[in-house]
Amino acid sequence: MNRQQRFFRIPFIRPADQYKDPQNKKKGWWYAHFDGPWIARQMELHPDKPPILLVAGKDDMEMCELNLEETGLTRKRGAEILPRQFEEIWERCGGIQYLQNAIESRQARPTYATAMLQNLLK
Repeated sequence: MNRQQRFFRIPFIRPADQYKDPQNKKKGWWYAHFDGPWIARQMELHPDKPPILLVAGKDDMEMCELNLEETGLTRKRGAEILPRQFEEIWERCGGIQYLQNAIESRQARPTYATAMLQNLLK
């Protein structure tokens, strides 16, 4: 469990909205928590839709499949955020309950996030 934990946030615009919305009002945010080289949790926040929460194991098919180095996030200026910035949004969007449900149904892959939540619930 002593792998490096890194957190990222980058803006995105859905390709379909790119030209319809020149003022970027439909800009969303993509958040990622990497546990070592692999993604552990991911969020997509869209201005006109409920948040999308994903956890390793349960949602692997919908998550970023590149390792941290391959994503280029570490070289993108301003993309890395503090852990508490990620956790605040994760909690506000119902991430604790989502991860807890995935753990209880044995769908979550063991990560730093699952270990921390299990310790918190003891």
